[in-house]
Amino acid sequence: MPYKIDDVLPPELLTEVDPGTNLLVSGPAMSGKRQLLLQLLARGTSEGEGSVVVTSRNPAEDVTQSYRDVLDGDLGYFRIIDCVSSRSGAEVDGARVHEVSSPGDLTGIGIEFSEIARDAEAADIERLRVGFDSLSPLLMYVDLQRLFRFLHVFTSQIQSRDWLGLFAIDPDSHDQQEVNTISQLFDGMIEIRLGDDGREARVRGVTDAPTDWVALDE
Repeated sequence: MPYKIDDVLPPELLTEVDPGTNLLVSGPAMSGKRQLLLQLLARGTSEGEGSVVVTSRNPAEDVTQSYRDVLDGDLGYFRIIDCVSSRSGAEVDGARVHEVSSPGDLTGIGIEFSEIARDAEAADIERLRVGFDSLSPLLMYVDLQRLFRFLHVFTSQIQSRDWLGLFAIDPDSHDQQEVNTISQLFDGMIEIRLGDDGREARVRGVTDAPTDWVALDE
C-alpha cells in the first residue's frame, strides 16, 4: 500500500509514494524544507505509521515541538536520533530520544537506527517514515565518499523494509558535484525554491516526467 502524502504537497505534484522509496528534499535556507519534511512524516500517524527523525541541526526538544505543531493528534510511535545534544535513553515530551555524539558519528547513527528498527518490529510497527534533517551538516564532518557509503546502507535498509525515507539537504551549502553524487542514491527529489511570489516546489524522479514548479503557499 502506498504512503499517502496528500494534503501536504499540492496534488499536481504528488499524492502518494510507493513503499521503499527514498526522496531527497532539497531547498535553500529559510525555504521551509524542515517543516515540509515533518509534515510528510506526520501525515502517516492517521494511518497507524511510525516516524523517526535523525536531527543533525536542532536538539530533540525543538524537533518534538515542531513535530507536534504539524501533527493532528497524538505522537504515536515517534523516535528521534539526536546528533546535537546529550539525552540518550531519555524522553522529551513523549518522544524517545537516542543520542549520538556528533553529526560525524555515522557509525553511531547506524547503530541507533538499527536499534529503532528492532524496537519497531517488537512493537508491531510495520510502516515507518524516516526523516533526516539534514544531510548538509554531515558534510562538514565527513568526506563525500564516506557519506555516500553510509547513505547507501541507510537508504537500502529503508528500501528493504518497505519504509519511506525523506532526506533534507541545502544545495546552496555544497558544490553541484556533491549534490549530484548524493542524489544518485535517491529514487527522486522534492525541490523547493524561493520565487518572487513565495515558495515553489517540483518533483523529479518518481513521476513520469519532472513536474512543473507549483506554488506551495497558496
